[in-house]
Amino acid sequence: MDVVATREGGAVTGQEGEATAWIATARLELRRPGAPDFDDYVRLHTDPRTYAHKPAAMPTPEQCEEWFAAVLERWRDQGIDYAVIRERDAGGVLGWAGLRVVTGDGPPHLNLYFRLAAAAHGRGLGREVARALTAWATEHRPELPVQAVVAPVNVASLRTCAAAGLVEVSRKVHPDFPDDEPDIILQAPRLRVTRGTGAIDTPFSSDTLDTEALVDVWRRVNDTGGAVGFLPGAPVDEVRAALEQHLEVVRGGTALLVELREPTGALCGYGFWEHAGQRGFEHVATLKRLMVDPAVQGRNLGSVLLAGMVGVVRRELEGVILLLLDYRSGLGLGDFYARAGWTEVGRLPGAIWLEGDDYRDDVFMARRVDGRPVVSDGRA
Repeated sequence: MDVVATREGGAVTGQEGEATAWIATARLELRRPGAPDFDDYVRLHTDPRTYAHKPAAMPTPEQCEEWFAAVLERWRDQGIDYAVIRERDAGGVLGWAGLRVVTGDGPPHLNLYFRLAAAAHGRGLGREVARALTAWATEHRPELPVQAVVAPVNVASLRTCAAAGLVEVSRKVHPDFPDDEPDIILQAPRLRVTRGTGAIDTPFSSDTLDTEALVDVWRRVNDTGGAVGFLPGAPVDEVRAALEQHLEVVRGGTALLVELREPTGALCGYGFWEHAGQRGFEHVATLKRLMVDPAVQGRNLGSVLLAGMVGVVRRELEGVILLLLDYRSGLGLGDFYARAGWTEVGRLPGAIWLEGDDYRDDVFMARRVDGRPVVSDGRA
């Protein structure tokens, strides 16, 4: 019996060949495929409209049979691969998308794939799926980078990958189409985690902490109105001092620094988990100072970072089951966190004073690491 984790961290089980939920978005559901999905798989993958940018790559029905069998086998062996896209309300099959573990073509990675039926084009569904898959991978499979391979002529897919957070890292001639313009290889940002002893399993060539990059991102978030403890124009020395206070807690072993970095190593954003472990609260961790560089806003990186941070708790903070945060009202942050499975559990009206007569609510949210609902005293 396989366990398939959803983006929210919960789990569902399914026998081989049984349709099983995997990831849900606002409009869509990705589910593990089964034998009954074969006809839809062939129908989509032999439709010339879905291969308009590379017609020669369209498979034959015989190839589809071979490919489909391989998809089911990889789900059995690895618990992940390409999945059926269904509309949550209507229930119809709209396409296929997912993440495939690739080990034989350069460094191991997760290949991001999405192919929608022609009738589903133009509705932003590919973007919705790609963004959810990138966030899921950062939370659940951070040891492998997310990559996509796109033909340069496929502008729509390039835009979808960019909206999911991926950037171009290289180009490669497709071995089956040597006369075509080289494909574009795109890759998503990755996490780097630091505790008191230093970086943990960093995927980057350097594990040196760049405090000035951290200060610079924090300062620019302040100056664009971000709610991370300061108002626009805050002196950089005050920002540096606040950062040093957080890093001192990290060095003391009761906090983690989680950075999101581009494939080049450039800093995209970061946040902290504090886990003091006082008696009675050993199972609780608190999210602090989550921020993304304003220069990369709009690329899904806030969702990617937040999802990745939940995964960090699951792997690095044994015994933690409840996550807490608080935020300043007035910036729409509650909707952002709610989409990631957080629940508002209280607020103090007017508790945060900014300036003049501008008072904001201090809003408290919680979520379970496993994604199950937060309930009072264990009751629904």
